[in-house]
Amino acid sequence: MLKEKPRYVHRLDSIHQGGIVAGFLTRLLGGAEPSAGPQREVTIGAGWSDIEVEGEAYRRAEVSRVFMGIGLPEGGVTMQQAHLVPEPGNQYDRNAVKVVIRGEHVGYVPADYAARVAAACRGLGRGAVAVAPARVWARVDDGTWRVRVTIAFQGTSEDEQDYAGQRREIEAREAQKAAASAQKVSDRQARDAVKAARREAGTVRGEYWANWKPSIAELKRQQRLEEARDFLVECRAAASREAALIDVPADPWLTEQLAAVTRRLGDRVGELAILEAYVSECGNRDVPDSVVAKLAKARFANGGRA
Repeated sequence: MLKEKPRYVHRLDSIHQGGIVAGFLTRLLGGAEPSAGPQREVTIGAGWSDIEVEGEAYRRAEVSRVFMGIGLPEGGVTMQQAHLVPEPGNQYDRNAVKVVIRGEHVGYVPADYAARVAAACRGLGRGAVAVAPARVWARVDDGTWRVRVTIAFQGTSEDEQDYAGQRREIEAREAQKAAASAQKVSDRQARDAVKAARREAGTVRGEYWANWKPSIAELKRQQRLEEARDFLVECRAAASREAALIDVPADPWLTEQLAAVTRRLGDRVGELAILEAYVSECGNRDVPDSVVAKLAKARFANGGRA
């Protein structure tokens, strides 16, 4: 049950703005001419129970104008000041009280509370308008405004929400997630493509060159050095093709093995040429220490050739 608390009176400076204010009050009071002199806004019902306004569904256009006027084109939540205006000429209820927000008639005080609220409004005297805080919620679904207005007599408030802004934020996050997901797919495809290209470039006799290491070691163990050399030449060429795809030096193992087998075959000059060719392939990149050491020995064995 409504229980009226002491009233708080607030004078609006804007009420003195002549014709503009007169026009506003005319809309507010349903076409009646405003009384002369300054008008007062008086907050009523402090401490009363909150009231859910009725009839908003019939005043969607008015509510939409409220939200458009405050820059929330898709609705949201806003705390506004409601003007409570008695409508004694209402054909259905002489105690009817209009709820007006930002000059728009958005609904009525429910019949169960209308008599008490109307009496409080009339008790303010001439030149005063009853006001109360109101929470206004609205959302646009398929072009239709869904509305709920609550007169917050208990003084509760809620942070403003902008559904258009929230939608844009959600869409932006979803777009970022989609872009990130697409980028992951693209990166994975790129890695797979490079991997496949490396595999193809590094293939020797139907197998990736590294898979032939045990076979090369076995040829060396059996002293089949010429076969091992020829196999190493093929593998080294494949490894160089693979390395060129990712702009790195070829695996040094093949160069070191080929140089060693060439030396065992008695070709010291060939050994040196193999090591120097690898260093040249490295360009500005660091040369592995193991290759540097073998190159120094090969140069010494060839009479200190620089």
